[in-house]
Amino acid sequence: MTIFDWLNEISYNKTPWFSFTEKDQESFNRYMINRFISMKSDYIDIVNLVQKYPLSDKNLYNFYCKTIPKKKTFFRYIKPKKSKMNSLLVSILAQDLNISEREIKDNQHLISKNLSKSILQQRGIDEKQIKKILK
Repeated sequence: MTIFDWLNEISYNKTPWFSFTEKDQESFNRYMINRFISMKSDYIDIVNLVQKYPLSDKNLYNFYCKTIPKKKTFFRYIKPKKSKMNSLLVSILAQDLNISEREIKDNQHLISKNLSKSILQQRGIDEKQIKKILK
């Protein structure tokens, strides 16, 4: 069974644990189940509560089946928004701002394009290359 089959079982079908084959039971991935269920804002507190206690897969499945209402539910997986900075830009900014490249990457959302552009212009880089670097 896939993660989506398990989520469907928990939220809609509510099939008893003992009716699954041993192979199906082994495919139960508690980490991914918790992760997907926690993406639904209504269930964040439930997942937070459950993760504090060491439950078996059977008990976790039963708990979710009894706690989550029976209805078709889409558990949207929320991906982080990450944009990669040009490595040349990272190294130039790190040198100019006297901080590490890791700090530049971690705080790239705080660095405006205008600041980056002005630093590149001060370095004597032409407009075509600046546009390419800032892409």
